[in-house]
Amino acid sequence: MTIALKRNHRPRSNLRKRFDRWVRGPTLARDIAIVLAIKFALLMALKYAFFNHPQAEHMSLPPEQVAQALLSVPASHPSQGDPHAR
Repeated sequence: MTIALKRNHRPRSNLRKRFDRWVRGPTLARDIAIVLAIKFALLMALKYAFFNHPQAEHMSLPPEQVAQALLSVPASHPSQGDPHAR
């Protein structure tokens, strides 16, 4: 018993046809992919423009001090109330 496998279709051609339909047709997936790509590019531009380097090299703090400033809870003053309640 011999089994002959015939490959009538080419996977590359099928993939190319699907890609062509995706590019030409009005699909929600294409629109979402385009919007996400634009957002990613804008976020990367903002990151490189504003957050890549500190404004001044001499303005650096040790990581422990930064962590304490960010994670500490400011003490509330119970003796002071709202000004309108007086």
